[in-house]
Amino acid sequence: MNFDDMKKIWNEESQQVQFVIDERLLGENIKQKKHKGSRMVSKMEWAIILSNLLTGGAIIAKNFAKPPMGIFAIAMGVLMVGTAVYVFVKRHHRLKCENKFDRTMLGDLDHAIRNANYRARLSASMLAYFVLVSLLMLGNAISTGKTIWQLAAIAVFCIAVLFLGRWEHRSWHLANKRRLEELRSQLTEAR
Repeated sequence: MNFDDMKKIWNEESQQVQFVIDERLLGENIKQKKHKGSRMVSKMEWAIILSNLLTGGAIIAKNFAKPPMGIFAIAMGVLMVGTAVYVFVKRHHRLKCENKFDRTMLGDLDHAIRNANYRARLSASMLAYFVLVSLLMLGNAISTGKTIWQLAAIAVFCIAVLFLGRWEHRSWHLANKRRLEELRSQLTEAR
């Protein structure tokens, strides 16, 4: 909530200026945050599901179609497909819990906070998942006899992606969660 949207009113009893929050505007702002958060989580889930399912399936199919099979590549493909299934199951569980919130302003805010928590946890788990994929990718590169320069390029790529993912996690997902929690604490303190 932007507290610049408060209205000034004159209190006749105390002869002082008081500030009042426009509840309609606040409610619309919270609903907008809730819907935006739900859309963002849904997009993240589908991106994770589809990318892992397609990439993991392609890796597994390629290794079965063209022997010899690399143990690291098969493990990476299985991990990717397993991750897609896991995120799909978590999505189903999240959607089942979507309608358990009150249809009030605080209920909408709690819903937005829950989605922000879920998004932050999903982002953190994808960082840990990427570390596993990076190790399997390097293991596969070593087992297939890649040059030291190719190994270094893979390692630099993985480190760069990990730093960018960590930055995204902190500056987007955790920051959004904190802003929503601060708004909730401001609203509950005002009561």
